[in-house]
Amino acid sequence: MTLMNYFYLRPEDLPPRTPIDDSLQRKLDQAVTHYFYESCDRLTQRVLSQGGWYVTTCGTALTLIIICVDRTHNWNILKFLPSLAKYLKEFAPATNVRIYPPPGDGTSLEMTFKLPVMSR
Repeated sequence: MTLMNYFYLRPEDLPPRTPIDDSLQRKLDQAVTHYFYESCDRLTQRVLSQGGWYVTTCGTALTLIIICVDRTHNWNILKFLPSLAKYLKEFAPATNVRIYPPPGDGTSLEMTFKLPVMSR
């Protein structure tokens, strides 16, 4: 029996998603979100708790989505980006952080973080 690696297939070549797939995806995202939060130090947890946020595993990289409630929260999140990236890297070698500013304050910012490839 040969297993296919769906990661390399184009979206139109993937099998159709089912309600069970969606349910499992939500449960996985909830579990990763929980464990990510628990892995963060108290200061990082406090900054995250000031606004809306979640982790999603959809796509090719683990992505932390942050919704900032005001400019102060947006600035605090930007100051904590290195810390957030460090904790995300514990879960996946390639991660993204997408920050949505408060309404009316511009467009979202997305940053990609990748672990360096170690040569032998």
